[in-house]
Amino acid sequence: MHPTRLPADVPLTRRTALGLAGAAALAGAATLAGTARPAAAAERSYTFELVFDVPDTGNMQGLAYQHGRFFVGFDVGGGKGIVREYRPDGTKVKESAPLDVGHAAEVSVRRADGLLYVATGGGTNPTKVNVVDWTGEPRIVRTIDFGSLGNSGLVAVDDERDGLLVHAGPGDNGPFVFAFTDLDGNVRSTFPLGYQGVPQGLEMSGDKVLYYTNNTITVLDRAGTILEAITIPLTGESEGLAVAPAGRGSRVFVGYNKPNRVYAMTPAFR
Repeated sequence: MHPTRLPADVPLTRRTALGLAGAAALAGAATLAGTARPAAAAERSYTFELVFDVPDTGNMQGLAYQHGRFFVGFDVGGGKGIVREYRPDGTKVKESAPLDVGHAAEVSVRRADGLLYVATGGGTNPTKVNVVDWTGEPRIVRTIDFGSLGNSGLVAVDDERDGLLVHAGPGDNGPFVFAFTDLDGNVRSTFPLGYQGVPQGLEMSGDKVLYYTNNTITVLDRAGTILEAITIPLTGESEGLAVAPAGRGSRVFVGYNKPNRVYAMTPAFR
């Protein structure tokens, strides 16, 4: 039995440490010119520990975390998605009705008000971010259209700047644009990035961008320079990335399907 070292608001002890992931340098051919990882970046290793098996067996996609609860997006077809809330032991607390959130490719929570930001995702779907009020009966209160940026949308709340980070491109193979925006969708700055793998998740840890593709978390600064890549020795398809504040860093969670499950990365990311 191994304790899963989650944030202090999660009273949890879980089963098994699932393996180590060494931080590996990205292949130069996979990165865009000018975004190569600095040679001096320190090697770090992480353990990925199972937090819970997701009890629902649908098409799991996005992942978010706040205040001891996990929010998981599911694509249910027909342009609809469902968001479900779970405790860290896997108990389902709440779920939405089918909402017009498309693929529900990524979910992120704004700390200031608890609103969920849900990206459409999908290589042929124009990028939209749907703002979901989770109090009472979950409902979409606003939709921000980022279709001009492309398809394959992901979103992360940028709490440090009280804005958003939006990922989009012509399809799932890129090339991609990452756009920092305000909460109304007005673009503040952008950077480009070549293909690192199929887009699966996005979050901010302070001023660092965490970009999740299959079995890899690519870490970038706000200008798009690749700082490191964290490889994950797990099986299945990567689905959704979440963070929680942990001192000067973040606790990082990753989702996988076949079967649906959530892991915690330890130690905390800084």
